[in-house]
Amino acid sequence: MAGKAGSRVKKEDRLFSLILALVSSREGLTKTDILRSVRGYAEIYDFSANSALDKMFERDKEEIRAMGVVIDTLELPEEEGQTHNIRYSISRKNYDFPEDVTFTSDEMTLINLAATAWREASLSAESRHALTKIKSLGISANDPLIGVAPHIRTNDKAFAAIEEALDGELILTFNYLKPGMSKPQLRTVAPLAMLQWKGLWYVLAHDLDVDAQRTFLLRRIVSNPNRIPQKTFPRPEASYAKQLELELIELTKINKAVIEVQPGSDAQLRIASEQAISPELTTLTFGYSDLEILADDLVKFGDQLKVVSPPELTSAVISRFESMLNPKGQ
Repeated sequence: MAGKAGSRVKKEDRLFSLILALVSSREGLTKTDILRSVRGYAEIYDFSANSALDKMFERDKEEIRAMGVVIDTLELPEEEGQTHNIRYSISRKNYDFPEDVTFTSDEMTLINLAATAWREASLSAESRHALTKIKSLGISANDPLIGVAPHIRTNDKAFAAIEEALDGELILTFNYLKPGMSKPQLRTVAPLAMLQWKGLWYVLAHDLDVDAQRTFLLRRIVSNPNRIPQKTFPRPEASYAKQLELELIELTKINKAVIEVQPGSDAQLRIASEQAISPELTTLTFGYSDLEILADDLVKFGDQLKVVSPPELTSAVISRFESMLNPKGQ
């Protein structure tokens, strides 16, 4: 029987379990093997219908490959030509250290400390349980492949909820503060894709209130997103992430900022790095998507920079300095 919705496993745990399963299998696993046995799929596996799980597995394969992990496909001689028996595996040889790479005892101590801190900060209890289980199969606890299960750090409190909604085709509600508005509005959306662009996270979603697609900046979501129970929004097959990227490219072509920075300052180094500009330039020109958030970020550098244009950005930065100097309007 299919698992209940409440048994759904978070995507990062599912990807982690899939990687561990593929690297531990000697002859590889078929898709059916994976869907029936790997944590994250097995809980919702249905013996009669698994089209949604098939799509999930295909998306997961692409995401793992995007991490730089090579997933091999192979056919056993006796199963040649039977596509449903194609086996998937990950070769540990691709991730072992070269034989000529060695570490001193002090270096190994630091590496182990860093790895422990990374695991404790980044992996859930379920993932650590999966790691313990895989060790029992004879795989070293220090397997360097563990490093391909990243945990994305973001200050946007909506990130995890949107990621879960994307994975489960869920519908969310949240309060969103549009630029120029003094009060947030309640939005009901079905996320379609999430993308980081120039240091900010965006989500493309179908806004159910207006029955149209809208793009939201995660930093403008001012409440914890809530799921609408018992409702989903199946996503048609489309390149939503690419669509969102092209939209942001066009937006940053329209909105251009010109800023002068002090040579060698933190402002010069950080802004140049974030905007992929030569760190030797002192006049930085780059596109932006949200003037108010850009002003919030620039004011942190104090007198290390000067806004040349546009005038509305200059005004926004000046008003923030004035508020800092005279917070109570005295």
